[in-house]
Amino acid sequence: MVEQGGRSTRTRLIEAAAQLIAEEGYERVGVLAVAQRAGLTNGAIYGNFRDKAHLLAAAIEMRLHLLYDTVQQGRRVHSPPLEVIGRIARSMALDTPEADRRLLVEAWSAAWRDPVVGVLVRERLDRIETVVTGLAEQARADGELADDVDPATLARFGMALALGYHLIHTAGVPDPERESWIRLADRVVACFSSEPAGSDAGQPAR
Repeated sequence: MVEQGGRSTRTRLIEAAAQLIAEEGYERVGVLAVAQRAGLTNGAIYGNFRDKAHLLAAAIEMRLHLLYDTVQQGRRVHSPPLEVIGRIARSMALDTPEADRRLLVEAWSAAWRDPVVGVLVRERLDRIETVVTGLAEQARADGELADDVDPATLARFGMALALGYHLIHTAGVPDPERESWIRLADRVVACFSSEPAGSDAGQPAR
């Protein structure tokens, strides 16, 4: 069913849930409040989602679009895989909207309180890591990634860095200067290269 400017009932519910969870926290948001924010009846939620946990998971899924857009853009222009990984690192840290940062932090917090949420959140984390692991494996096949860098561990490192960044930010700590962060991120990604960081032949693409 499509309505209100082309947005489906499901999309309206997901957007409303994302907004409310970011504003008030997962534990304080009820399904009735989500339905009201979306301008729908309570029954609309249970017609589209099993429960609030699955609604939260769908909200997280929707908010991952920036990551997948970054990957798809890199593929369209045939960017080297390590360059795409660098873009992901920068976009997840610097370009995640404020409300999405709070939503993600709420999701991680709810994950250890609610086993169902925990399973759903881990599934979403696995999807992100699978994307990055695939890029790293391609970089290794291309001779771009150093042999002693494990693709799956690299993906986990990136996830830990991005989530840690959001946790610090939502605690009220100001972001570092953008250009300084980008330079540091580029330096870190360069360390994964199969060529020494300072060699002429092994400089990562920007």
